[in-house]
Order: sequence, then C-alpha cells, then structure tokens
Amino acid sequence: MNILVVNWSWYPSGGDWTYVENVTKLYRQKGHQVIPFSMKDNRNYPSEYSDFFIENIDYKKVNKKSITAGIKVVSKSIYSFEAQKNLEKLLDAVDIDFAHINVIHHYITPTILKILKKRNIPIIWTLHEYTPLCPDSIFVSHGKICEKCYGGAFYHCITNSCKKGSYLASTVAALENYVHKYLNYYAYVDYYICPSVFHYQKFKSFNFFKEKLVQLYHDYDYAEIDAAKSKPVQTEDKYIVFVGRLEQIKGVHTLLKAIKSCSNIQLKIIGSGTQEAALKAYQVENQLNNVTFLGKKSRQETLQLINEAQFLLCTSECYEVLGFTVVEAMALGKPVIGAAIGGIPEMVLNGKTGLLFEPGNAAQLSAAIQSLYHDEVLISELGKNAEQHIHQLINTEKHYAGLQKLIPGL
Repeated sequence: MNILVVNWSWYPSGGDWTYVENVTKLYRQKGHQVIPFSMKDNRNYPSEYSDFFIENIDYKKVNKKSITAGIKVVSKSIYSFEAQKNLEKLLDAVDIDFAHINVIHHYITPTILKILKKRNIPIIWTLHEYTPLCPDSIFVSHGKICEKCYGGAFYHCITNSCKKGSYLASTVAALENYVHKYLNYYAYVDYYICPSVFHYQKFKSFNFFKEKLVQLYHDYDYAEIDAAKSKPVQTEDKYIVFVGRLEQIKGVHTLLKAIKSCSNIQLKIIGSGTQEAALKAYQVENQLNNVTFLGKKSRQETLQLINEAQFLLCTSECYEVLGFTVVEAMALGKPVIGAAIGGIPEMVLNGKTGLLFEPGNAAQLSAAIQSLYHDEVLISELGKNAEQHIHQLINTEKHYAGLQKLIPGL
C-alpha cells in the first residue's frame, strides 16, 4: 500500500517525531511504501517527495513590527492554501491508499483533510496533544491545569492569555480553534488514535467524535535500547537523572525544591528550555552542588546516561499523553519516579515499576527519591518489572495489529 504520512517536521523534533519515525519504519518493514508530506527544513531527512513540502514557517523570525507579515503568517497557521495546493499536486503524482496524520496544527493545518476526503482517501489521525480541545494544546494556564474551554468555549484562552502569557498569541490560538470547529474538517477523519487511556478518556469526556476514538499505545523500535544496554559502563558515579524540556509544565522547579533535602544524591539534568536560566539561578542561590545541568545531548548520549543512572525522574505538571523518555528508561531496566498525572501512571505502576507522587508536591517527591535511592534491592526489582511491563504495553506487533483493524488490507 502507498501510505501518506503527514507531520509538521521530517526530522527529530520531539516525541511526535519519535512515533512518526517508528511507525514509518514499521510500515516499510511490512512492505508498504511511505510517502511523507511535511514542511521544508534544512534539518529534514532526505525525501524524494520534499519538493511537495510546504515552505518553512519560523514563528521566531516573523517581523513583529510588520502588520502585513504578521497577518500573512497568522492566516497560514490557520488555513493553509499552500498545503492544499501542494498536497493536490502530490496526490496527482502518487496514488495514495490511506493517510496517517500526526501533528499538523499551526503549520500544515487541518485544511488538508478536505483534500483527502474529496479523493475518498481513508484518514487516521494519531493525536499527540490536545489542540482540538485546548487552543494551547496542553490544558495548562499560567502554570495550573485548566479545562475552561470545555464545549468549545475557546474565548477563555483569550481572556486568560493562556498561550505564552500573550493576549495576541492567545487570540490567534483561539481563532484557529474556532475556525476549525466551524469548518468541521475534523469530521472527515475516519479514526482518531489516542496513545494512552487517559488521553482517550479526556477526548471522550469532551465529546470529540466519540465514535471515532480508538485507544492504541504507540509502537517503538527497541534496537537502540538494546545497543545502549550492550555498551560498557563508562562511569562509577551514582546518580539519578531527569530528561526533558526545561519548562514550567515539566516540573523541574519542583524537582529542584525536592532535591534540596537530598544533598547526598547527585542529580543530572539533560535538556534545555526557556526556564534554564531561572533554574540555574535557583541552583546557585540554594547552593545545590549536587545538581548538574548537562544541556542537550545526542540520542545516544542520553540513552547512555539513563542506562548508567539509578532511576529516571518524570516530574511533569501537565497532562502528558505518554512520554517516550519514560518508555526508554523502563526499556533500559530503570525504575521511574513519576508524577501521577496524564498517561504516566499507565507506565509507572506505583510500587511495581516505579513510584508515583502528587504533581507539584516537592515533599512527596523528595521522600520518594530518598526511599528508592537507598534501596538497591528495590531499584533492581522495580527495574526488572519496568522492562517487562513496557515491552508488553509499547509493542510493535500489537500496534500494527491495531492499525490493521482500522485499515482493511494493511
């Protein structure tokens, strides 16, 4: 079959790309042809179909002093004529059996759905976030969980300046949701795939095409995990590790508060983000000499650092859909201390594959860190359970079998 895989990026750009890369590899292993449709970028992997990609949109480089430039970019982020035109050309050149949509908001936009529907191409959409329900996509407003937009009341995003604390950005985000809801292009999708039970239940509770929702855990190629496990240990240091973006929603501030009372435990933090300077300032102010910021690391380096750690910390304070960092740590046989929020508890089974704590509760997190760190037997036991559980949950053959139920003949 010829499968159109659509995603805003065609290079490693986060959790959505991890899935896209894995499912693309899976389709090819099963003998199918994958035709990508994405956005042009110098970081993209090579593709013979890249001429059909839309032009790059870099919101950071938009001339904020130019009203014309601003209106042009905003309109493209809501309703992309370019994406429709380019997709039409691609569909004229290649026969497509079905389309697999991933992250398209703000760049490619849901307007392409009508092009696919017009040609009677079946559509499945793996949801990686909550954008159709929440203009800011994460159900967080000024650091707190917020579901005020329930029922399509997206104006709350504007009145609360939810997106980046900006009235303008929030207005654009809310307008985008109103336009897509009004045009009802979402109705053209045959099935929406939710990667966790929590994710599925949240979309269902918002009455989002309930009859089209399917819960199906991601697939994952564990080859790199196996390679990392086979490498010799490069350090005898005993430490714990956090991997992720340094943003408020990831709970790193809570983690630093928790580690204050764990001065004998070394913490390594991998990642970067807008809160990096503030977090480093907090570290200096509180003399957290047991904390090391490592910045961004390559995938191989990150896996090596996780593999040599005692356990991983996942301190999110938002509705995580799933979290590939947790998947990778558990596949490496590492227990995880995770926040009891979103899809995290589906992987981190309290007392079996790791420990759970209340999101944002530094005291609980500190107690969990100390109790697990000083119990090597428990670390080993939870690590073995974690590896077994994640292989059962995130399983390539199970994922493909689930896709086959949605696409006849796959």
